[in-house]
Amino acid sequence: MPHNLPLVKLSLLRPFANALRARRVDPEPVFLAVGLSEVATLDPEMAVHVMVATQFVENAAEAADDRFFAARVAAGLDFEGWPVLADAEARASTVGEYLSIFASTANEVASSAVEYLYLDGPKVTLGERRAFEPSILPAQNDAFMAGLGWAVLRRALRDSLDPSQVRVVVCEPKALPPEFELMHPMKGDRSGFKLIFPAAWLSAPLDASSETVPLNAINNRGVPEFVHSFRQVVRAHIEQGHLTAADCAELVSMSQQKLQRHLAALGTNISREIDVVRQETARLLLSTTDRSIGEIAAVLGYSDAANFTRAFRRAHKQAPTMFRKAAQSIQSEVE
Repeated sequence: MPHNLPLVKLSLLRPFANALRARRVDPEPVFLAVGLSEVATLDPEMAVHVMVATQFVENAAEAADDRFFAARVAAGLDFEGWPVLADAEARASTVGEYLSIFASTANEVASSAVEYLYLDGPKVTLGERRAFEPSILPAQNDAFMAGLGWAVLRRALRDSLDPSQVRVVVCEPKALPPEFELMHPMKGDRSGFKLIFPAAWLSAPLDASSETVPLNAINNRGVPEFVHSFRQVVRAHIEQGHLTAADCAELVSMSQQKLQRHLAALGTNISREIDVVRQETARLLLSTTDRSIGEIAAVLGYSDAANFTRAFRRAHKQAPTMFRKAAQSIQSEVE
């Protein structure tokens, strides 16, 4: 990526588009308002001037009618699925390692700012230093980055995390939701956010039992970014019943033939990806809800419970009832 312009990869906007869709807000008009299209976010190499992306996020918050929109997107982010965090999820064993990898990876996907981790005696600062002067107040951008840093700390430290020991600095504290109040948000300038916390936390281990990564994460390891992004779109619609290849092509604003070519070049196809998402959603519903097998079969587009059971058994070598029983047993042991 050229570094003479403040650029950011468009793929980083996908979580905002997905969050809008989850709220039944069509993201396409929000993209069009800044001269973009949602399908462009599926290209892992496409970049745009950071102010275009910043304006998009501000517009997205307005479209969602939620001043806390970006911070909430950060709180619900799929860590292993988001490119800036995927490497940290795979490699880090402590909070310090995680944040260091995050900062270095973030600097590879954007030339608009420098992410840093600065140790100063008993305190450490995770922050961002912009390489330009924003022409608009980047309230949602700062809130997203602060929310992301907070989510990483919460993911690692869980119940031992004390928000009163954290200080957060953003250009517009009003963009932070109520859960940040104990951090006494401070108003900063437009140069970037800061999250200041005890240096002792850097050595905290990333215990597997503390992960907030969703069940779909195992299917995203090593997955090309286009395929991952396509799965995100499919996930948003998979519970609407029988999802066809033509439906999926329409969702990503491509012809079915073009989408099939893109996926074929990456070693997969539309039907296979629909099935991947269908099976991971089945596991999620079996593990976290009390819906009947018939209900799950129906929302996932199977003709009946027997067909769903056969498909699940082929994919997982066990019946859905046995999977649910095992998942519940594990959950009871944890509790």
